[in-house]
Amino acid sequence: MKYTLLFFIIPFFSFAQVDTVKAVVIKENKSKIDSIETKTYTDYENGYSIEKPKWLKINPELPSNRYGGTIPAVEGIENAIMITALKKNRYENFNDFVRIFITGNKFGQPTLFNDQFIFYGRNEKDFKKIKHGVASRLFYMYKNKIYHNQFVLLETSSSYLFVHFSSTPETYDINIKKFNEFLKGLTVE
Repeated sequence: MKYTLLFFIIPFFSFAQVDTVKAVVIKENKSKIDSIETKTYTDYENGYSIEKPKWLKINPELPSNRYGGTIPAVEGIENAIMITALKKNRYENFNDFVRIFITGNKFGQPTLFNDQFIFYGRNEKDFKKIKHGVASRLFYMYKNKIYHNQFVLLETSSSYLFVHFSSTPETYDINIKKFNEFLKGLTVE
């Protein structure tokens, strides 16, 4: 009976997320295994899918509620892009989610979303309403370094998504184009 129960439980969990970023192919020389990059990552549980840009280096060690990686280095600096899916019941509503990640933070104080980051400001004119959510550029300090960020907060049918682009001041203008390209491949249900 134990084996029958596992048979029914395992397929249920395997459909929660489909990661088609890596597929293993065994060539005729069976001692060599290669990875083939595919294009789409779908998270059914959290209501989104993303077409992976060729340049994005995926971090395979992320928890199951996160997807992302790094942009190719510019002058030895790699910037990061991350999607974090958060359950709606952790927040009062979408406005509360926005308050914690963007609007409720105060200059010089630890951010509401992570007390290791010191909020360094944002420009109100950078705050924009977009389809399924909002976006804003903001700044924080971490370990005595200032980071320029673009936060995109989205609501899916089942979760809130925190889509985060983090960079140094020197690389923001160069890599924001790549982040915008990444966003064009994001579909929200």
